[in-house]
Amino acid sequence: MHLSFADCHAGCLCRHGAVVLLLAVLFVMPLALRAGGATFYTLNTANGLSANSVLQMVQLPDGRIAVYTGHAVDVYDGQRFTSAAVGDTGWLELPAYTGHTHLYIDDHDNLWVKEHRRMACVDLRRMRQRPLEAVGLWRGVADFYVDSRRRAWLVRGDSVLSAGGGHALIMPREAGRLQDIEALGGRICAFFDTGQLALYGEDGKVDYKGSPFAGDTWRVYSRTSLVAASGDSLLYQVRMGRSGSVLLAFSLVRKAWRTLLRTPYSLHTLTVTASGALYATCPQGYLRIDPVTGKAHSHPQLRLPDGTMLSAGINTVCLDREGGLWLGTYDQGLLYTSPLSGLFDTQPIDIRVSPILASVYLNGEALQTGREYGGRVLMDVTPPYIERMTLAHDQNSIAFRFSTMNYVRPRSTCYRYRFSATGGEWHTVTADTDGSPVDDRGSLYLPFVGLQPGDYVLEVMASTNPEAWGGADVRRVEFMILPPWWATPWAYAAYAVLAALLLWLAFALYGRHVRRKASLRTREEELMQRVKTLTERLNAYEGDGRVVLGETTGDGGRGQQLSPVEAEFVSRVTALVRQNMANQGYTVEQLARDLCMERTGLYRKLTALLDKSPVAFMRSIRLQRAAEMLASGGRSVAEVAEATGFGSPGYFSKCFQAEYGCRPSDYLLAENGRKG
Repeated sequence: MHLSFADCHAGCLCRHGAVVLLLAVLFVMPLALRAGGATFYTLNTANGLSANSVLQMVQLPDGRIAVYTGHAVDVYDGQRFTSAAVGDTGWLELPAYTGHTHLYIDDHDNLWVKEHRRMACVDLRRMRQRPLEAVGLWRGVADFYVDSRRRAWLVRGDSVLSAGGGHALIMPREAGRLQDIEALGGRICAFFDTGQLALYGEDGKVDYKGSPFAGDTWRVYSRTSLVAASGDSLLYQVRMGRSGSVLLAFSLVRKAWRTLLRTPYSLHTLTVTASGALYATCPQGYLRIDPVTGKAHSHPQLRLPDGTMLSAGINTVCLDREGGLWLGTYDQGLLYTSPLSGLFDTQPIDIRVSPILASVYLNGEALQTGREYGGRVLMDVTPPYIERMTLAHDQNSIAFRFSTMNYVRPRSTCYRYRFSATGGEWHTVTADTDGSPVDDRGSLYLPFVGLQPGDYVLEVMASTNPEAWGGADVRRVEFMILPPWWATPWAYAAYAVLAALLLWLAFALYGRHVRRKASLRTREEELMQRVKTLTERLNAYEGDGRVVLGETTGDGGRGQQLSPVEAEFVSRVTALVRQNMANQGYTVEQLARDLCMERTGLYRKLTALLDKSPVAFMRSIRLQRAAEMLASGGRSVAEVAEATGFGSPGYFSKCFQAEYGCRPSDYLLAENGRKG
């Protein structure tokens, strides 16, 4: 039975009981001794790989491993795979490239997949394929390369142009077809199918051109080229052709070639360890090649953790910077081994690991790239590329999960972190720390709940030595929690404007109140004066029996007293009107009949004596009586209007105000206030 990589974690890293340890010593060790070589762990579709056929792989700058399976690009972060499908559309034709699968990583975090005469691109920041057909930059491009400095190069005709501009290389005449570009020691190295190597300076001019082949020997190995650099002065190249492969070495210092190895079969991929050892893959497995002697050690079978041997076709090889060896197979997925993977090795390890932001959680839910939360996209890139986030005020419970590429012994991983909201002090944690946020798989989980609005900074470092943090990579994540809309600067500005408006309104209302109060006081004074005058006139009427008609006294406005006959006539008219005060139907015609007069005669006589028509005289008598009744109190305005023969309180009020200059209600109020 084959064990998966996760299964091996549990089997190799947990604390075994005495029985398990004894069985391991009795069973596994003899197998290890008989088999010899390294122990390989498997990562396949059972672990989340999109397919078990691995065509090519490469390590990303942050330590993750990118794998191309032919239909997808899978990126492994030490905990899980994240996949981006590579469809049949969106590819760009590369008429000059006749090799096999090759992967490049440029300085914009794009993964380029080159296959026979075509190329595709996957945006690693968003884990999705980028369509290349509609991009004008690629028109006329015959081939494409990315050097070790992550600079992209476009081949157009006889020129090679850097995609970012600034460099242009002119191909030497009769050099042949370009097969590879590499940057080494301040030089740009161009490899051609004729075996020629051209070295370019910073000015883009050729300052060296040479070949390891004599005569037409290059034709045997002209099909494809693979290049790997060791340090700043040594290049290794695998050239393949119809009769097999050749491994070459070139010294940049001595400008000299050396042939290390010739094989009758194809060498698929080539990689160099930090110590200078060479690894290559072939149909029979993988080779470890001594760079000095060129001697190759073949490994056609691989041992699994359960002791079984796997005879798998190896398609590609990759060395990570932690010293681990990755093998891609035709149908078994990924195989991994490390010099630190001894089953009973308990010695401390000291390898370089970097913290990788694997996941971000909001209110307990893992955030998805490009998805809207609360009407906004919180992550427009995948977690490993997040540098800053902006959250709403109710998105204030957030958690981060970090991992490293310490595969075989994850419990040896320790972390340091500091959070600006807790004083900015560094905290060191491991899987053995009480209540530790580090689990047995070496994953760090940091939750932050109920954060207040503001700016926050989280910094994380990882190491396998808790005493050595110098030079460790620091993963920094900044995020801001926005205040609620009612607590934003714009809201406070609106509050200030509203407060100013309210203050202005309060002052305006207060001023209006003061003016109205003053106006009412003036009006009351005028009303009191009118009431006083009206009262005096009523008293005068009661005292000497003269008729008070508005501003007219008994002289009728003629400047002299009425004669006894005239006064007696006016008194009779007044008495009749008062007797019929409550009768709304008592008209001028009825008054004239009661006086045994014609209406026209009554009109002429009253007009001559009082300068008033009979209708106006009758209304004045009624209003005069109404004023007496209001002054005496005990009745409402409506009752007085009915008692004095007015059809409605409204008409009565209108006539009263026209006669005396104030409304009956105001007169009643003023009279009551005067008496009080």
